[in-house]
Amino acid sequence: MVNLIRKFAKSVGRPGIQIWRGEDMISSLPDHLLYRILGFLTTEEAVWTSVLSSRWRNLWKWVPTLELDTSDFPFPCDKTCAAFIDKFLNFQSDSYLREFKLRIDHRSDVSLYEPCLGVVIKKPNIRHFQVESDLLEHWNTNEIPLTLSACEALVCLKLHLVRLNDFESLSLPCLKIMYLEDVFFPSDAAVEMLISCSPVLEDLKISLNRYDDVVVLRVYSQSLKSFTLKRKDPVYAINGAHTVLVDTPRLEYMSLMDYQFKSFKILSMSDSVKVDLDVNFELMRDNLSERNIIYNLLNNFSGVRDVTISWKTLKFIYSLQDMNLLPKFHDLTRLRATMFSNASLEVLPIVLESCPKLKHFTLVMELVNDYPVAVITRLSNVLSHCLVSSLETVEMESPITEKATELKLARYFLENSATLKKLVLRLNHESTGEKHEPGVLKQLIESPRRSSLCQFEVLPVPPNPEPWWIYVKPQRFL
Repeated sequence: MVNLIRKFAKSVGRPGIQIWRGEDMISSLPDHLLYRILGFLTTEEAVWTSVLSSRWRNLWKWVPTLELDTSDFPFPCDKTCAAFIDKFLNFQSDSYLREFKLRIDHRSDVSLYEPCLGVVIKKPNIRHFQVESDLLEHWNTNEIPLTLSACEALVCLKLHLVRLNDFESLSLPCLKIMYLEDVFFPSDAAVEMLISCSPVLEDLKISLNRYDDVVVLRVYSQSLKSFTLKRKDPVYAINGAHTVLVDTPRLEYMSLMDYQFKSFKILSMSDSVKVDLDVNFELMRDNLSERNIIYNLLNNFSGVRDVTISWKTLKFIYSLQDMNLLPKFHDLTRLRATMFSNASLEVLPIVLESCPKLKHFTLVMELVNDYPVAVITRLSNVLSHCLVSSLETVEMESPITEKATELKLARYFLENSATLKKLVLRLNHESTGEKHEPGVLKQLIESPRRSSLCQFEVLPVPPNPEPWWIYVKPQRFL
């Protein structure tokens, strides 16, 4: 408790506050300070303070934050946890609750939580509401039921594996952050209403479950600044009718992940938007209609200036070249792209050809071998427009060695880019145990340069990532 008081004193700007020993001076503090002190504890720790004395018995019930994990409750944990929430809410008749977080164990009976969650979300002062589950996503019959209504003070809403019930009216006038991961919607109209009833919404993330039956996803918001859309490999498809419509004139960042809809149309967004493309497509047939789906999606971003593209998206861009459907990013000046090393000599010229005004290019090379070994051993002599007229900076995030493709690529930029001002290199290949030889840097310095202004910048290799055999939990929004 003494350490807790020191932490509180530091937070209020009085780190030198005297801590008395022997006499219980803490209990003599006014209630509002004790509530503040308890706010530094987890809910479980705050509850334990009730055994200190009669003065502390009910103080924890007035804290503004309730954060629970069903696995912390004794058997039967669901009934015990739901009863605990009910008791807490009944005690707080004046509703001091500001923040509510509930994590539900994978063994839970989720139906028991619907009544108490409905009461919490209707609390007049609730600002942060978060419910997440450890249920396996393919157990799609175990979503947590929830009914939304008017939430006048709610600022942040984060839901995972929740099934939203139908709502006739909805008001979220203060909501700025909304993360919906594996949330089941009652209808397309419900998704649209959820967004449109949030007039100050700024950050929206949606991850659609593979079993979703959303046909048309409309994202219409005058306030939205950041939008992330993730869609797992869908199980059901309705004759290719899945559509996304985006009308977000103030959008500053957009991220598209995994399997996307058959039709994706952007009605409006900011000129300065940054786009992150990590999308996948399942081409059932090698025909023009399937390729048009890819082209039309990418064509939405023809006027974007800053793009990050993953390897799985670049593969589809490369596949369009033979059908004269290569997309053009006419205004793109900054690009970060990931390629597989054994495919880079083929793909790089196609990428550069798509970006005629490119100025800053960051290249990340991966060594995973799910791409056939390239038959091309040298880069094309036909130079893209950006190499001749606009490219100023190239950064190669992968280490350079004499044996790797990266050395060929570095030479290619030096010998062919007429406007290159800076080439950023990393020269220690610690991830494979190899060290670069001094000759590598010397070779590059002595290589012919088309631009007399080009300078080198050598950076250390970042720390090694976790080995591939260590399980990494999939990235979640919550």
